[in-house]
Order: sequence, then C-alpha cells, then structure tokens
Amino acid sequence: MQSFLHNALIQDSGYFHVWISASKEAVFFRSNLDKAYFMTLIQDNLSPRGQLPELPPVRKGFADSIDLLAYSLTTEGVHLLVYAARKYAIEELGQVLLLNYADFIQDKPTFTALPFDTIFIFDHLAGRHEALSVSREIHMLHDDWRFDRYSSIGFFVDDRRGDWMRPLRLTSLYNNKSRQYLRFMKSQATESDRIFEYLET
Repeated sequence: MQSFLHNALIQDSGYFHVWISASKEAVFFRSNLDKAYFMTLIQDNLSPRGQLPELPPVRKGFADSIDLLAYSLTTEGVHLLVYAARKYAIEELGQVLLLNYADFIQDKPTFTALPFDTIFIFDHLAGRHEALSVSREIHMLHDDWRFDRYSSIGFFVDDRRGDWMRPLRLTSLYNNKSRQYLRFMKSQATESDRIFEYLET
C-alpha cells in the first residue's frame, strides 16, 4: 500500500478526504458484489456496535476516533470524507479495509490477480465548509448521483440512517434541509455556493 498524507504537519485531528484506488489506473471494483462487500467492511469497522463487550473482539473498530461524513464507491475506487480525532487512525482503517478486501478477492476462483498495488491518500481539509464542498465532489462522481446505492447522498437528502454514518457535522450547516443541499449540488461554483460559508450551526 502506497500511503500519502498531504498537509501532514497540520493538527492531528480534523476533516480529511480519503482516496483509495488501485495503482496504474487499474480497476478497483470489478462488480457490484465487490462494492457491497467493501461497504460492509466500512460499516463493520465504523459502527459503535463493534465495541460492545458482548461481541467477540475480532477487531477494535474505529468508531471512537473516526466519524464518517460521506462516501462514494465507484469502479475506480473509494472516496471517504471523515472527521478524525487522530489522523493515524485513518491509515489504520485503510490497512484493515485493504487487507480484508484482499482476502475477499483471493477467495474468488475467477481472479488470477489482485487489483493491488494500491494508493491510499488523505488530505487534511481546512474545516467544515471545505468538507461540505468535498462532499458535493464525492457525490457528483456518480452518473446517477441522486440515487446511486454506493453513495452517501441519501444520508444528506433522504433521511437515511445508520449508526456507522455521522453526517451531522456537515448537514447542520444547512439545517438538515434536503432542498438546500440539492440546490448546492446542482449549483456551479458561483456566488450561490457561498451561502454555505456564512450559515451558522
């Protein structure tokens, strides 16, 4: 795994944009089944249920140090928008996701090679308003961005729920009103976007 951290000397906690892909422009997900399995890995590792004492301690999980704000899974790879209490938890999560995904791919008899080497990059963002803009970029990666099942758009506009998703840090910027976010999604980089720079929580 090739790992890169931009703005590494900035504070340990904050908003981060995470990108996981195969290197050399190889396909990362070859089927929707692969995407569904990777989505399960994300859910299992970020759900607070993974830390319940009555569950077997298979892995610690990252719910105490990472809030998942937005995500996108496309053929090319994975985008995650997170708030992390410590940036090193992001790299640990990436290693867990990739190792488990590699095990899953190797169990398929039709595959003779993995889509790895992988590239794992995360950028430290300036704050919530930049993170909100990144959420739009992530959601717009999908051709059918409004309804794609491997996008977090439903948590922003359709009241979807899951204990492994915590988008409130961003949705509170527009008072959790789906119409405002949809207008933001459809707008261009114009003055209309700047309303979000001045919204109070």
